[in-house]
Amino acid sequence: MIKTNCIKHTQFTLLSVLLLLTLPCQANENVPSEDLYFQEMPVVLTASRLSQPLSEAPSAMTVIDRKMIKASGFRTVPELMRLVPGMYVGFADANRPVVSLHNSTDEFAHRMQILIDGRSIYLPPFGGVSWADLPLLIEDIERIEVVRGPSSASHGTNSFYGVINIITRDALTQGASVSVTSGNYWVSDASARFGKSLDDFDYRISAGYRSDQGLDNSVLNDHNNTRVFNFRGNYQPNVSDSLDVQLGSSNGVYGMGIAGRPEDAFRNKTAQSNFQQVSWLHVWPTNDETKLTLSHTSRDSLDPYLCINSDGCQGNMGGRGNPLNLTVAQSFTQQKVYSQRNELELQNTQQLGASNRLVWGGGVRRDHANYPLLFDRSYTLRPWQVFAHDEWRVTEAAVLNLGTMFESNGMGHKNNSPRASFNYHFTPQHTVRFGISTATRSPVMAEAYLDANNTIFGGAYVPPITPLTPEKILSKEIGYLGEFPSLNFSLDARAYVNTVSDLILVDKYVALTAAFPDSYKNVGSAEFKGVEATAKYRWNEGHSFLVASYAYQEGSAGLSSLPTQYYNTAADPLEPLRYTSIGDRVRQFYQTEYFDQFSQTVVSNSASLLLSQSMGDSWQFSAGYYFRGKVRVIDVSPDVTPEYTMRRLDLRVAKTFKFDKERKAEVALVVQNATQDDYTKYGTVNAVAEVLFTRRGWLTATLNF
Repeated sequence: MIKTNCIKHTQFTLLSVLLLLTLPCQANENVPSEDLYFQEMPVVLTASRLSQPLSEAPSAMTVIDRKMIKASGFRTVPELMRLVPGMYVGFADANRPVVSLHNSTDEFAHRMQILIDGRSIYLPPFGGVSWADLPLLIEDIERIEVVRGPSSASHGTNSFYGVINIITRDALTQGASVSVTSGNYWVSDASARFGKSLDDFDYRISAGYRSDQGLDNSVLNDHNNTRVFNFRGNYQPNVSDSLDVQLGSSNGVYGMGIAGRPEDAFRNKTAQSNFQQVSWLHVWPTNDETKLTLSHTSRDSLDPYLCINSDGCQGNMGGRGNPLNLTVAQSFTQQKVYSQRNELELQNTQQLGASNRLVWGGGVRRDHANYPLLFDRSYTLRPWQVFAHDEWRVTEAAVLNLGTMFESNGMGHKNNSPRASFNYHFTPQHTVRFGISTATRSPVMAEAYLDANNTIFGGAYVPPITPLTPEKILSKEIGYLGEFPSLNFSLDARAYVNTVSDLILVDKYVALTAAFPDSYKNVGSAEFKGVEATAKYRWNEGHSFLVASYAYQEGSAGLSSLPTQYYNTAADPLEPLRYTSIGDRVRQFYQTEYFDQFSQTVVSNSASLLLSQSMGDSWQFSAGYYFRGKVRVIDVSPDVTPEYTMRRLDLRVAKTFKFDKERKAEVALVVQNATQDDYTKYGTVNAVAEVLFTRRGWLTATLNF
C-alpha cells in the first residue's frame, strides 16, 4: 500500500491535473496497488480491440453472458438485445427481426455494426443483417458484447450508433449434447453439438434446425424453417502459434406476403448463407501478439413471385402506376440476389513499457452484390482501412484511451474517425469515464447506385446527381461504473449527446411524373440525447442474479441542406389547389411525413429486468420483464398504427437431472408474454402494424454426455 495525502502520482496529463483539482483530499488514505483495480469488472474485447476491464474501456458497453442467455429463454439473438438499455427490438415479420439503437429507421441495421467473433456480417446491397438465417446456434454463443456508442475508431464505417459482437464458444468443448424444443405456434427446434480435445487440435461441430409458424397466419405468411451447420477447430503446433478455423452455413425457407394485398402475395422465399474464417495468432517472446484473419461471407436468396409493378399486380390497367399496361402475369417475376464480402485483416498488439499498450493494423475488403432488378449491373467495392488504439495508464488510477481509423470506403471518400476517453478510478471500485468519439456511415449500394431502370420501384429512383458523402456523428458522454462488493451489487450509468450530420435521406422529387424521380442526398441532421443505467445484484455465490436496465432517450431532426425540389416554384401538376408549387408540396411532405414524426421514432422510455433464482442443485427459475414505450416506424404515413406500449413478462423454469459425472439432462419450460400483453408490432402498413404478439410457450429437453 502507498501512503499519500490526496493522491500522489509521478505522471500527469493536463486532463488528469484538472480532474484531480476538483477532488476532495483524503488524508492518510491507503491507496491499493494497481492489481486491485481489475478485481470485479468483466473483461471485454470489442470496444478498443484490447482486452480490458469494463471500467477501463473507452465506451459504454453491455455484456450478455452465458448465464443471462440461458435465463432469458430466448431462442434468437435479436431478442437477446432486449437486455441492452436503449436497444430497439421489433419484427417486420416473425422471420425479419429489426434491431437498432436510437430509432427504428428500417429493418436494415444501416448504422450499427454486427460482428461474429470480430467478423463483420454486414452485407451489401442494402447493408444490415439477415438475422433469421445466421449460421449460428444460440447454444454456441459464449457471450455478446455490445458497444453502446460510435466505434468507427475500432471497427470502421457503419459502426455508427454501436457494435454488436457475438463471441462464440471456443473449440475446446469436450463431450456432446442434443436438444429438442417443441411448443405452440409450431415452434420446433433441434440441435446437436460435439466437441473433442486432442494433443494439439481441438474441434467443435454443431448442427441444428429452427422453425416456427410466425405471428398471425391469417394476416402474414411469416413462418421460417432454417437448417444450420457450424464448425470450429483450433490447431496449436507449438506454444507460440495457433490456427483457428471456423465455417458455417444455413439453408432456410421463409414465408412472405400479406393477406389482402395481391402486390405482396403469399409465397416462400429461400436463402442460403455461408461463411469461412481462418485466423493465425502468433505470440512473440515479448508477449506481443500478431493476428492475421481471412474471412468470406456470402448470401444467396430467391424470391419466386416478386411484384415489380404495383398497379399491374392489382390488375389495374392504364393507371399512373402501370404506364406500360402490364398484365398481372407480367407484373410478377423471380428475384435472385447474391452478395458476398471477403476480408483480410492484420492486427498487432504491443506492450510499450509498463504503462502503455498499443493495438494497430489494417485490412482490405471486397464487397460484391448482384441484384438484377435493382441495379443496371453488378457492383464491387474495394474498401481498405488502417487503425491504431493506444491505452496509456497515466497513473495507477487514471487511464487514457486514444484511437482512430483511417479508411477508404471504395466509393471515392476517405474518412478519419478519432476517439478519446479518460477513465478515472476514484477508488478501485468506483470509476468515472469521460468520452468523445466520432464515426462515419458510408452509403450502401442501394442508396448510391439504385437505377431508374429498376423494375421493383417502377423506375422511380435515380442515382444521386451529387455523389453521396458518408454520414457523420459526434458523441459526447460521461459514465459511472461502481462495484459494491459487500452488497454484491454493481451499477453502470451514462449520459450522452450524439449529433448526426449529413444524414442520407430520399431527396423527394415526390415522383410527380417520370421526369421527377426520387433520389438520395445528404439532407438531414439529428440529435439524440439520453441517460442509461444497468444495475446487477448477485447472491447464492453468484448462481442467482438480478439484472435491471433503464434508458431514457429523445431525438430531433431537421434539414441540414435543401432537397433539390425544396424551392421549386413551378406549379404543382397534381394538386394545384392544395399546394402553391412543387416546392410547397416537398416542404409539407418533409415536415408532415418525417420531421413531425421523428421524435416518435425514438423510444423515450424502455426498461428490462431479468431475474434468475437457483433453487438447490436441480431447479432454476427465471423471469424477464420488458417495457418499451410507444414508438413509430420512421418515414411512414402518420395514419399507420404505431407500436403501442409493451409490458411483457417471460417466465422460465428448468429442472436438471444428474445421472453420473459425465451425463446430465435438463427440461425447461418457457412462456413468453405470460400476462398476455397483446402489443402491436413493427409495420409500414396497417395490415402489418396491427398484428399482435400473443402468448406463446415451449418445452426444451437437453441431454449432455
